[in-house]
Amino acid sequence: ITSGASELGISLSDERAAELVRYLDILDVTNRSFNLTRIPREEYATLHVLDSLAALTVVSQKPHMRVLDIGTGAGFPGVPIAAALADAHVTLLDSTNKKVRFAADTAYQCGITNCVGIHQRAEALAKDSKHRCRYDLVVSRAVASFSTLAELMAPFIAPGGRAVALKGAKAHDEIAGADKLVRALGCSNPTVNAVTIPGTQIERYLIVFDKPTRARA
Repeated sequence: ITSGASELGISLSDERAAELVRYLDILDVTNRSFNLTRIPREEYATLHVLDSLAALTVVSQKPHMRVLDIGTGAGFPGVPIAAALADAHVTLLDSTNKKVRFAADTAYQCGITNCVGIHQRAEALAKDSKHRCRYDLVVSRAVASFSTLAELMAPFIAPGGRAVALKGAKAHDEIAGADKLVRALGCSNPTVNAVTIPGTQIERYLIVFDKPTRARA
């Protein structure tokens, strides 16, 4: 995990990497009962952790960032991002209670204490003034089509903040014609950045869009 993170240009201490390994071990055990992921255990490090950290390759980090992971599922990409950004505050959001409780509780148990879980639909949480336009970084992995995802993500982005949607090979097709929609949401035109997941030949496509500093909710 540490060498893979380094390939992505991300510094991850041995202690943080060990915490993530413990997280993956608990995920593996829990998954036998709760069906949290379909990825096999031997690929957790690459297809869960390093894939999640790929989102940070297009992010300018700053102290005490507020990060929101929409549709966190088993905790990805939010938990690895929390491990990598030790002084960030990461919120894990999911509409399935057992998933978000697993992710937040297990992260804390493993020593990743800078993330919290919220059981709620994104559409509902976006109406809460404590969360609307409050996040420096909003991330999501394979939750919905980009047009739907953009509408879910945009309300949470703080002025000057960024959204990163982790997508597969059809990312360019998904953003085709989406410029008008994203601008209507008060954000910049989306762009696509390709990243190879270390230890694999898999390309992860990051759809990125920003909310200008003077944007209004």
